[in-house]
Amino acid sequence: MEKYAKVNISSLIKSGTPKQKFTLSNEEIKFLENIAQAILVVTVLAGAVTIAAVAPNLFQLLDKVPWRKKTYSNWNTKREEQRKKISKSFYYLKSKGYITLEPCGEDFTIKITGKGEKQIDKMQFRFMQIQRANKWDGHWWLALADIPSNPYRSNADLFRQKVKKLGLYPLQRTVWVYPFDPREEVGFTSAYYKVERFVTVMEVVSLDPEDLKKLQEHFKEKKVI
Repeated sequence: MEKYAKVNISSLIKSGTPKQKFTLSNEEIKFLENIAQAILVVTVLAGAVTIAAVAPNLFQLLDKVPWRKKTYSNWNTKREEQRKKISKSFYYLKSKGYITLEPCGEDFTIKITGKGEKQIDKMQFRFMQIQRANKWDGHWWLALADIPSNPYRSNADLFRQKVKKLGLYPLQRTVWVYPFDPREEVGFTSAYYKVERFVTVMEVVSLDPEDLKKLQEHFKEKKVI
């Protein structure tokens, strides 16, 4: 029975190769680490779907992700290897309890489990980026994080690492600055690491001239403003 299911899934993936529009940005795609993560993301974007329906987007995604860049002798060889990898990843996700595969005619409906949703939450945390307005209004946003070392040292370090990845500039050890509103992202990060009661975000119109010069140079170099 298991062998039959494997052959069926593999053939469903093979049949689902027409091109379809994919909705993840290139910036989000680069955060994906493996095919299993790609399957979870594509399934969430599409809703409750069948394997044959989601397969085209998976092929399209695998053509974009940097960790799958490889030279093939021909297109058929490329698709055959991708099909095998995708099929194997479906069974990995099912064995881990991240998805269920429910028979639907000659196909299978993919459903994300509660355990799978937790994995997606972690992935979304990695995807998170601060949204920028089309035009900078000249104001600055300060994230103040005065987190006590005991017993929050590890959480504080993780918070600072994430805030830095989000692009905030460390003006001081407990003060981070960004030219666009980061309240949602900083708030989510502080809650994720359970230090939200020690973190405040505020908007300011003016800064010390020396700090202002330093920040303007930094964010212009980063092409943020």
